Amino acid sequence: MNIQTIKGTYTEIGDKKNSNKVIYLPFNNSHLDIALILAESSKFDSYIYIENFEIKVREYLRQNPETKIKFILDRDSVAGLLPSMSKVVVFLGYVVPFIPFYINEIVATCLKVKLPIYEVPHGMFQTGINIVDDSKLISTRSHYFGFGQALPSISNIKLYWFGENGFGYPRTVKYKTYKSRQLPKFTLITSNTNWYLYSPKDKRKFYTEVFNYAQENPSEIFIWCVHPAELSEKAYSNHALDLRPNNIYLYGLDKDIYFHGIEGTDDLIPYCEYGISTVTTCLLEFEIHKKRVNIFTCPGVEELISIFKEKHVFYDHHEINKNASYLKTGFLKNFNPELYDQQLSNEHIIDDSNNHSYLSSFLPKNIII
Repeated sequence: MNIQTIKGTYTEIGDKKNSNKVIYLPFNNSHLDIALILAESSKFDSYIYIENFEIKVREYLRQNPETKIKFILDRDSVAGLLPSMSKVVVFLGYVVPFIPFYINEIVATCLKVKLPIYEVPHGMFQTGINIVDDSKLISTRSHYFGFGQALPSISNIKLYWFGENGFGYPRTVKYKTYKSRQLPKFTLITSNTNWYLYSPKDKRKFYTEVFNYAQENPSEIFIWCVHPAELSEKAYSNHALDLRPNNIYLYGLDKDIYFHGIEGTDDLIPYCEYGISTVTTCLLEFEIHKKRVNIFTCPGVEELISIFKEKHVFYDHHEINKNASYLKTGFLKNFNPELYDQQLSNEHIIDDSNNHSYLSSFLPKNIII
């Protein structure tokens, strides 16, 4: 059922390219959440490509009938509308062939026609922006090997929500939107061990210590929100989680436990008692909602953790404390839509489209870009 009233307006002259039209290209739920906040608050005319997110977006439209955003449902519609767009916003700025094909295809087209691409960081630490590793064995598709350097970006301009001139973390606008709910008391576990910074030894250590802590606290309910990549068949975590104690529940509609209206980690954090976590962007949510959190440390992430202004870390389960100190990352700033639009307004002259050749070479040869 169409929840919109659709109107047509007669004009003598058709639409031409508009310098204020921006298209966002999210390809996972986290990207979509950020895109919704940016697009809703921006002065630019905003379009979000939502292939595979239609159900979530229809619910968003139901709750926000006056939204200024327009949502593009399919690739063919992108093809029709792209010539009128002036800017493209992506949330991952380097070439990775395992990104959904329809995203890479659109990005390759934008590069070919020299349509400006702006990258918004999707994570607190991201290669090519604020992290590089020294791996000798390199595999960007692996759960165990690193990048060996900062991956070069295909985007023309990088936008920053952290740092001195950053526009602020978008999800801070949701702080006051969480309603009081009657939920059981629970300890939240968040993890992203599919990251290459965790060696096989470190992965085993993390799961062992968390399982031991849960077993020693049988009266507590532990809810575990795993990163989707941790459920990959090739990930250590996918097999380790099968051995979890009975008081650890995986979160999700198709998992052990689910609360209506709470989709994932970010929206679950406001309701937990305290947290146990690896280094992940979710730490910002613990900081926003002033929740105590125990952060797992190991050689691969100890330098990153050292940047945090205030934290409580553990390597052994005896170091986990429900009264752990509150976290201050130093990355958190309230979102400022004016500063975002200011960064997005920066123009960039594209002298060549060599990046298009790199990306399009990884696309199927029977596709002409």
